[in-house]
Amino acid sequence: MNRNIVRIGGLIILLINYGFSTSYAQDDFTTWTSMKVSHEPISGLAVVGKLELRTQDSMKSFDRWGAALETNYRILSFLKIEAGYEIHYRDRGDEGWKFRHRYRIGATGSVKWQQFNFSLREYFQQTFDEGELESRLRSRLKIAYEPDKWKVSPYFSTELYQAIGDAAFWDVMRMRYRPGVEFELSKKWNLDLFYCYQYEPDKSKHIVGVECRFTF
Repeated sequence: MNRNIVRIGGLIILLINYGFSTSYAQDDFTTWTSMKVSHEPISGLAVVGKLELRTQDSMKSFDRWGAALETNYRILSFLKIEAGYEIHYRDRGDEGWKFRHRYRIGATGSVKWQQFNFSLREYFQQTFDEGELESRLRSRLKIAYEPDKWKVSPYFSTELYQAIGDAAFWDVMRMRYRPGVEFELSKKWNLDLFYCYQYEPDKSKHIVGVECRFTF
């Protein structure tokens, strides 16, 4: 167990170093830091609040502050439905800091095989930004290694963004490739450390992130 933790820790360091070294050369390194609080008032139903801070330009400035409220309900052992609302306060450069709003609905299906968990998440989201409306379909496939006696769970996910209501539906608007490790610190606290490569047709980002989750 101790050796596995050391190996996983080494992998995280390598991923972070890769993100730093590559992104400094291209000036597209960013960080995401977030805190989630989750409560389950009844069995199968969870209400989640989230606060997030993102940086940009190799951590030289803040990119956005965000807050979200979401709920999910497990209707079957392998399927849950989800809905959420987000508000972002973003740095728009010469235009200054501005708000935008977003809602999303979706579902996640999962299946476990031996010590691996496979999940497919489908989101429909709409973003309202100063009178403009952006609609996206987000499809995420995630594979996690979850041994019963481990307190750590390495994973890898890939997520595809596609435009809705546009002739370019089959064009890739955005892709995210995200390896990471989730740590079960206690029954109530979890930590997610990850590296994410985000591809877009006109730009790319290297992201190092940490998410802390508290459940009560």
